[in-house]
Amino acid sequence: MKIIQSPDNPLIKEIKKIKKNPENKVFFEGLHLLEAALVSEYVRIEKVLVTEDFVEKYSNFFKTLKDKDLILVMISEKIAKSIADTVTPQGVFVVADVKVKNINDLSLQNPTLIIIADRIQDPGNLGTIIRAAEAFGAEAILTTPGTCNPFSSKTLRASVGSIFFIPVIKTTVKEIEEFVLRYGLNLVITDLMAKVYPFNMDFTKPLAIAFGNESHGVSQSLKAIKHVGCKIPHRGKTESLNVAMAVTAVLYEVLRQRFLKSP
Repeated sequence: MKIIQSPDNPLIKEIKKIKKNPENKVFFEGLHLLEAALVSEYVRIEKVLVTEDFVEKYSNFFKTLKDKDLILVMISEKIAKSIADTVTPQGVFVVADVKVKNINDLSLQNPTLIIIADRIQDPGNLGTIIRAAEAFGAEAILTTPGTCNPFSSKTLRASVGSIFFIPVIKTTVKEIEEFVLRYGLNLVITDLMAKVYPFNMDFTKPLAIAFGNESHGVSQSLKAIKHVGCKIPHRGKTESLNVAMAVTAVLYEVLRQRFLKSP
């Protein structure tokens, strides 16, 4: 197993570049995310970096890693701290390749639930949206320009590994329109000005549901596509729900309706 002790090593420099702009490759840390990535069909693990303390603490898991076709690299605690995003890193870091890079790579038969994240700016919100979408059975998440990077370290951690079980694709509004038409999806847009509530809608049909920017909602360019608007009712004095909470509320209603319709 290769051992790296210098912060000037090419791999360490590559990792720092990936961290700044994760696109086709991603970098993440932690045992839980690694376990999720190992069984994911949407990413391919290239390298796993570990510290001596990690190997000693998780010796059985490390033996499992050695049995897989992975490049394993030992790094010092000093280097681990220099590439870590957490205060107390576990001592395991991963470089992985994203398999589904654009909407043309997305292979779906007859999708029934697609989530559109329109200009979501907070990584924590986006990660929670990804987590909810995967949990409630969405087949993919399409993000529009202006949305934060779905593979940033903050988004990855907020998704709690869910991002490795659902494709998250950067798209344009034009691509979304073509996608909705190609698959015959009913476009639903969440809108505070809408008159219809989720429980008054038929969510058993194939859907694409759009959720918008934290401050401005769904963009006018998306609203220009044929759609139906809906809003979440609430009785409190706050103007609206956090967007990640809104996604969870709407997707719960989707799942509820589909459970009731299932034999």
